[in-house]
Amino acid sequence: MILHNAFYAKKKVLVVDDCEPIRSAVKGMLQKIGFSNIQSASNGAQALQKATEVKWDFILVDFNLGDGKDGFQLFEELKYKDLLAPHCCFFIISAENRRPQVHGLVELQPDDFLLKPFTYKGLEKRFARALAKKRILAKVYQAIDEKEVVEAINHCNDIIKNESKNALVALRMKGELLLQIGEAQRALKLYDNVLEKRSYSWAKLGKAIATFKAGEQNTSEQQLFELLESEETRLEAYDWLGRLNINRQDTATAFEMLIEAGKISPRNMVRQRAIANLAIANNEVDEAVRAYSRILKNSRYSVFDTPENYLNFARSLLDLCTDSNKLEIAKQVTKCTELMGEIERRFYSDSVKAQEAVLKARIAVLKGEMESARDLLDESEKHESPYDSADDRLDKAKAYFATGNLSRSDEIMASLDELVEKDDLISTTLQVLVEKEKEGHEELRERIRQLNNEGLKFYQNAMYPQSVECFVEAYSFMPNNASLALNLVQAITKVGTFLTQGHSPKEMKSICNRCMTIIEQSDLSENNMRRYHSLKPELIQLLSEKEIA
Repeated sequence: MILHNAFYAKKKVLVVDDCEPIRSAVKGMLQKIGFSNIQSASNGAQALQKATEVKWDFILVDFNLGDGKDGFQLFEELKYKDLLAPHCCFFIISAENRRPQVHGLVELQPDDFLLKPFTYKGLEKRFARALAKKRILAKVYQAIDEKEVVEAINHCNDIIKNESKNALVALRMKGELLLQIGEAQRALKLYDNVLEKRSYSWAKLGKAIATFKAGEQNTSEQQLFELLESEETRLEAYDWLGRLNINRQDTATAFEMLIEAGKISPRNMVRQRAIANLAIANNEVDEAVRAYSRILKNSRYSVFDTPENYLNFARSLLDLCTDSNKLEIAKQVTKCTELMGEIERRFYSDSVKAQEAVLKARIAVLKGEMESARDLLDESEKHESPYDSADDRLDKAKAYFATGNLSRSDEIMASLDELVEKDDLISTTLQVLVEKEKEGHEELRERIRQLNNEGLKFYQNAMYPQSVECFVEAYSFMPNNASLALNLVQAITKVGTFLTQGHSPKEMKSICNRCMTIIEQSDLSENNMRRYHSLKPELIQLLSEKEIA
């Protein structure tokens, strides 16, 4: 015990809890163990500030810290900002043992998770266990901290060779590092050797991941499905089944797997973003809306609390409007406007002026205010933004497409690949989304082109009713394109009536009115404007006639 007292007396420990009596009680336990350099914080913000000033040896954080950051978010931010020293032992304390909470914490990999109540003897045992692992892997952690992965693997080899009683922990770390640098076959051999001696869950999971990375998808899938049976490996098995099916381009199954993982650990922001990306790729926009809603709820006070969360949520709400009625559109536009107001209140909004202008342009399109929409897109091009993500560019491409500016939309779509190069879950699912959007974009462009060409051929052959039908269908895909609108109204004047095979006279009158509004709000060529003005008297005459029963 004297040895322990001398050891702990040199260590710095931070206790974070919003309840002063509990801070005092934990401090008393720490003093019994031998600590003398003990500081405390009553909330996440104070703890974050202290972590920027001192490299702590031990940090004990209660999960529930009242208003503001909770223990999960504090740990998340400390890791994200590299504020934890490699030797630091981080402990989360909680009075609750709810599965989603525990799973979320386990994913962040604290050194231990303490359930209240506990004694100083129990705390000392946990410290000893965490310190033993830190001591064994000290050089490994240091190399990882310095981004020297190969060196970290070499240190693992030294432990495996020279310290047989600690070989297992070094083997586990080595396997993870080999997968990290793409050495799937070496990792596979390592896990097979471990499993020959004993059936460890972590080795089974590692083997399944290595098998997938080695290109044996069917075998890996079978192994991962077996791992779903164990609570210890279920979360990561669902995650990797998601990645495996993304690799197969089976986005529907990938989405289902990630949804299951999200149910187990709902606070993982990366997974929720991946879920949203796949939902949009699968045309399940309502699921994307739910995912972004979860992100917004769980990111408040976290390091991931950014304007982008609000922008993406707003974008998904506008995507919902594609096949909605006027009442539903108004509802989503109101929500979208509220989200932009929240950005204004909570963030330095100048940084996202360009993105907000694009959202406002999409809202203007939904309201039929095409001139305003084009002006807002022009405004968006004038703002420089620190954000320029694939999400931003996709949104802008959609806005330009909706206003009928196909060339600018195509240009933006072509620029997307350069933004999705990483091999993480968000980038992988974003690449799927980009490819789906590009594929859909091109298919739609080709369909519109075909219909327009067919309409022109019918028109040239004086088959005017058939010409109108083709132009109406093309116009339905792109109702804000002035050239299509002009072709349609010209064909209508040749028919001389609003009677068509597929639409009522009332519908056709409405379409004709919208076409005229679009044409008059657009910057057409001089020749096309002459065409329109020569047609306009006939159109007005047609619109003034009573509908034929």
